Amino acid sequence: MLGAAALLCAFWMAGAALPGSTAAGEADRQYGHPASAAPGPPAPLHTPVYRIPLRVHLAESGRSHGEFRAILEEINDIWLSQAGICFEMQEVLDDRPAERGLDLWFLPVLPGGPDLNGSYRNDHDIRVRDTPVLNPAVHPARHPAARTAAHELGHGLSLNHRQDSDDNLMRSKTFGWHLNAGEVDDARRTAAKKALPDTVPVRCGEPRILLSLDQS
Repeated sequence: MLGAAALLCAFWMAGAALPGSTAAGEADRQYGHPASAAPGPPAPLHTPVYRIPLRVHLAESGRSHGEFRAILEEINDIWLSQAGICFEMQEVLDDRPAERGLDLWFLPVLPGGPDLNGSYRNDHDIRVRDTPVLNPAVHPARHPAARTAAHELGHGLSLNHRQDSDDNLMRSKTFGWHLNAGEVDDARRTAAKKALPDTVPVRCGEPRILLSLDQS
């Protein structure tokens, strides 16, 4: 098992895609559109930047491991650029939950059924379907899985559903990724309680890749 995990990590660090579900890539190509043409991480509009630990569990995902870099980067694009919130991500190949912060699982099918895109039960039980099916938005996110994960993380930051705009991140099952001023204020108040003590960094660090949690 460790050999397989080491192979996954080697391909990840080399930037090569591993064989995996092609349906996930097809879904991104069919529905996804650029959220921003600007290269590199966005500059935060709000400071201090609140950095929240996020453990991302990938062992059961049906996507190829190499696809996750763009997905995880877009999650932080959405939150850092609008609300000054950064998820400091730790990618793992097991199911042990974190002691602080949040836990996010990517799965081929969620326990609630094949049509469920994501679920938030508590900070350590957030689940996202590998290939969410989303409706169009005028200003769409790039990756369905990133948009759905950002939406579910919004629930972890105290935000409720909002159904009056297809462009809003908290609308159900659309590609919208925008937050309004009230949502930004509410999310930042919650983020301040869950964030790491050090608010000096203003950009997100790259996700840490761990073969096992014993390396942390």
